[in-house]
Amino acid sequence: MGVIKANILDEYRKEIVNLAFMQYHKKYVHGTMGPDTFDCAGMVWYIYYKLFGIDIFSGGYGMSTTTMIMTSKYGILTLFSGIDKDISLINKGDIVLLHRQAKNDYEPRKDNKYPGHCGIYIGNNSFIHASGTEKSVVISNFDNEYWKNILVGSKDIVSTLVKK
Repeated sequence: MGVIKANILDEYRKEIVNLAFMQYHKKYVHGTMGPDTFDCAGMVWYIYYKLFGIDIFSGGYGMSTTTMIMTSKYGILTLFSGIDKDISLINKGDIVLLHRQAKNDYEPRKDNKYPGHCGIYIGNNSFIHASGTEKSVVISNFDNEYWKNILVGSKDIVSTLVKK
């Protein structure tokens, strides 16, 4: 990859993370896509739409908008399985995909192969997401075993934008 493409890639990732931080502490409302309230997929959609004008749900399928992000035509999907999940494969600005959990579940549901929650990776094992439990946009960390256990994958949309 050339130096110019690498610089653009880094700049796009910084823009994603900066816009994500601007949503910090905004109120969680299920089914909303900003700019004042968000659910998890709505916040991720808002960031990519505002910065790049793309609908990251496009071409996706499934019951949840997070699943639509995972299955959409945009980006490079990395799936994790088992307990050894290499967080170093996730770049700043990538979308993290997590299993849907019932209240008080600490293990991913075996019957649910699609994610039901998502956020934006911000580096240092951390991601920002609109949390229904905490009722706002918060930062969480994969050093917490709960989050690492339910991580199912990531999606790198930025790399595909730079290739164009």
